[in-house]
Amino acid sequence: MATPRLLLVEHLDAVGSSLHDVRTRALVLRDLGFDVRMAALAAEGESDLQHGSHERRQTGIERFDEHGGADHVRRLAESLNAEAVVWASAAIGGGDAASALAARTPAWWWPTGWSAARAPGPLPMLAPELDPGDACVLETERPRGARLSLWDGPYALVASPLRPADAEHLFDGFARAADKRDEVDLVVLDHPEAELEALARGAGIAQRVHFVGPAPREAEWAWLQHARLAFVGLQRSLAAGLALRALALGCPVLPVGAAGEPVRAWLAARGAAWAKPDRARLAWDTVAAALARTPAVETAVARGRAAAVACTTASLAERFAPALRSVGGRRERAA
Repeated sequence: MATPRLLLVEHLDAVGSSLHDVRTRALVLRDLGFDVRMAALAAEGESDLQHGSHERRQTGIERFDEHGGADHVRRLAESLNAEAVVWASAAIGGGDAASALAARTPAWWWPTGWSAARAPGPLPMLAPELDPGDACVLETERPRGARLSLWDGPYALVASPLRPADAEHLFDGFARAADKRDEVDLVVLDHPEAELEALARGAGIAQRVHFVGPAPREAEWAWLQHARLAFVGLQRSLAAGLALRALALGCPVLPVGAAGEPVRAWLAARGAAWAKPDRARLAWDTVAAALARTPAVETAVARGRAAAVACTTASLAERFAPALRSVGGRRERAA
C-alpha cells in the first residue's frame, strides 16, 4: 500500500515564525506515516518576521508569496496528488489566505500562534482542544552550551513589536521596576519608531531603551538565553514557538496589553506565570520580581521549562492522529 502524501503549508504570518519550523512540523506528520511535502507562504514584510539569509536558502520547501498563495497551494497539491493539506498558521482557520483551497481535498488548520486578526478562515482545527502554545514542538537543532550574550550587561527583552499604548505601559513599569538598577537595559527586537522613542523619553528611560531590529532565529536564541525576562505583545500575531523557546531557555515570559490575555492564560495554566492575581497586568513589582529572579519567578521558570520540554513530536502526533486517521497512514499508529 502506497504511503499517503500530505502537503504541509507553513504560513509565515506571525512574529517569530521561520522556515526552520516547517521541518520540525513535518516530523510530527511523518511520525503518523505520511509522505510529507512542504511549502511556505511568505507574508508581507517577511524581513520583519525574524528571517535570516540562512533560512531563505533552505531547500526542499516550495516558496510562494502570500498574495494568491492558496491558489498556488491548490495547484501544488494537485500536481503532487496530495491526499490532504495541513495549513500551519497563526490566523484562525488558516485565515483568508486558506479560503481558495479546493473543497475536494481534505484540509486542516494547525495553529502556530496567537492571532491578532479576528476573521477566521474556513479550515477545521487538527486538535480542537489544543491551545496554540501546546501545538508546537521545539526545533531539533538548538544551541549547544552557553552562547555569548549579544549585549554587554543585564537586559530585559521586548521580543515582539508593541502598540504605542502597550509600549507606554511597559516603559512606565520598567522605569519603576529598574529605578534602582541602572545597569539593566531594555532591548527591543524591532525597528525604532519616533512615537515609541518619545514614550521612552517621557518615561525617563530613553538612554536605556535600545531598538536593535528583528532578529533571525539564531540571534533570537542568543537574545532569549541571556535576557532577564522577555516581554511579548500582540501588535501583530505572535508565534507560540517564540514563547516556547524562551521558556525552554529559562527566560520568564510576560505578556503586555489586553491583547496578550491568551498568552497570559496559557502561561498561568502551566504554572509559568508569577504575577499575583490581584495585580495589574503589567504591575511594576511583577517586572521587578523578574529582574531580581525571586523564588516565585524561579518556580515559574522551572515549570515553564518543563512545559516546553513536554511539547514533543510524539505527543503532538498522538493528538493529531484522530483527525488524520481517515487520510490513511500507518493504521496502527493512528489507532
